[in-house]
Amino acid sequence: MIDMQHMNILIVDDMESMCKAIRSMLKVLNVSSQVLYAYNGLDAWKILTEGETKFDLAIIDWNMPVMTGVELLGKIRDERRLRDLPVIMVTAEANREIVAEAAESDIDAYILKPITVKSLEERVRMVIEKVNNPPPMLYHLKLARDLDEKGDIEKAISEAILAMDANPSSSRPIRELGYLYFKKGDLKQAEKWFLNAAKMNELDVFAVHYLGDLYLKQGDVDKAAQYYDRAMQISPRHLDRGMNLGRILLDKGMSGKAIKVFSKILDLSEDPLTIREDIANICMDKGEYEFAIHLYTFILDQIPNRYDIMSKIVDAYVHLGEAKKAMPYLLEIEKKENKDVRLLLKIAKVYITINQTARADLVLQKVDKIDPGNREAKALLKQCL
Repeated sequence: MIDMQHMNILIVDDMESMCKAIRSMLKVLNVSSQVLYAYNGLDAWKILTEGETKFDLAIIDWNMPVMTGVELLGKIRDERRLRDLPVIMVTAEANREIVAEAAESDIDAYILKPITVKSLEERVRMVIEKVNNPPPMLYHLKLARDLDEKGDIEKAISEAILAMDANPSSSRPIRELGYLYFKKGDLKQAEKWFLNAAKMNELDVFAVHYLGDLYLKQGDVDKAAQYYDRAMQISPRHLDRGMNLGRILLDKGMSGKAIKVFSKILDLSEDPLTIREDIANICMDKGEYEFAIHLYTFILDQIPNRYDIMSKIVDAYVHLGEAKKAMPYLLEIEKKENKDVRLLLKIAKVYITINQTARADLVLQKVDKIDPGNREAKALLKQCL
């Protein structure tokens, strides 16, 4: 049982003034005995995982730099020791995306800015009451989760059915049944329950996303793309579903639509350089070389000494049959990476492709000094004669 007058509360907001304002309201309400601050999600995560304090409640801002409130919440729910921590999400507006995030990430409550003493009191009391006296649906869902983790999926399914019976108007137990059947490998039953959840609650992005996974597993690429796209429209911030959709669109030869999806992901990403490289690598694998080059060259503008990226650009130009355009990168790689035999052989091959045999000869001589008797180098040297 949580005693509201003796709670440990973590307030997470990138504005110090907001943290202090919430703390002042809690004092007025005579709630909590200890309050700690974090000014972004990453700092909050360190406090939660590395500190000694056991928190009874977290009040988290939805939109923050470094790590957003939603990303922090996802990590909390994935961490066994923390996953039952009550969370109130603070947001500036009640839009469709936030409601979807609340459904997907199991937010206990969200509160709109500007926060008042009254609204804060209502949310805190509601959340703590739910923790101290969980309604039957939540009770059975928690048992289902624990049984699932112990490997007893059949009993977990039974508890999810009891949760559904306890609250037939909620899509959450229904989507949980879909998830359990999906995990069990019964895709027919999984499809049935996920479709029911998505029909009952059009913002249940969890169910919609898993339908994409399910149809992809069945090899129905068209349906998978349809549901991933729908999930992106409901809640675009979860980048993994956008990446899946982009891959599917490339497989279907719909590169224009894939590039639009990837561009949207880049707009939403908190770490655009890393995501840009991930997308470029996907494009290389799928044969979308021009967009890959565009992405890689942007990365090089920011980090000029990425010779591995230069090497990938060279590969892309070779695949496009435009090896001459790779010359600036070849020269730069040759100058800096002069001890990597594999890379030097690649450079020599490209030089031979574009009839720069004299340059290829010089590169292969370097290879011979590093790895005397290299057979591939000797074979390439014959082509330079």
